[in-house]
Amino acid sequence: MWKPDIDSAKAAKERVEDVFERGVDEAGQLYDRLRVPLDPTELEATLRGLPERLRRLVDDGRYSKVRVKFRGKQLLPDLPLGGVLAGELLAGLALPIGALLVNIGAGAFLDIELLHEADGMVAAGQAKLAEGEVEEAEALYRGALKLRPDDANALFHLGVLLRVSGRRDEAAALFERVVAGGGPNAARAAEALDKLRRAPGAAQG
Repeated sequence: MWKPDIDSAKAAKERVEDVFERGVDEAGQLYDRLRVPLDPTELEATLRGLPERLRRLVDDGRYSKVRVKFRGKQLLPDLPLGGVLAGELLAGLALPIGALLVNIGAGAFLDIELLHEADGMVAAGQAKLAEGEVEEAEALYRGALKLRPDDANALFHLGVLLRVSGRRDEAAALFERVVAGGGPNAARAAEALDKLRRAPGAAQG
């Protein structure tokens, strides 16, 4: 039977604040992540309180799915946001997570990643571009940007598409926006922008 490590739990109470951050997953999709400290003595209460924590982060209904990870591993298939916010889908995680904490004790985090509709459109655009469907890919990237105008992932991939389509000025403008915004795609955008400016026939500034 699983028994919480009380001493470790007390030590963990010094860092009970949630951590909110943004990242890029293995497929290149942007996500917003809520890192929730796990106290073995209050695991069920933590899971019951997650829907309200997530509700505070939802922006105009644009998030569509929730991904739950523990120590980098996805515990469940992506969950519909509505079911999570209704409190129907996370409560049952107490037992399996409790079992995982047996050898870890307190101090671990549960990662809750909020996937944006725009992320799915960018991923679909990448798939279309890989199939040679350039117009369909461009429409998906632009659709993602209508939902989230500053989505660095959509800006970068649309920039790549425009570059290979010969629309260098438009591509450069998008890469400049990505660089200015910083974040995980900034270095790649800066490299792409530098190549554009060095390319034969590029305008000299």
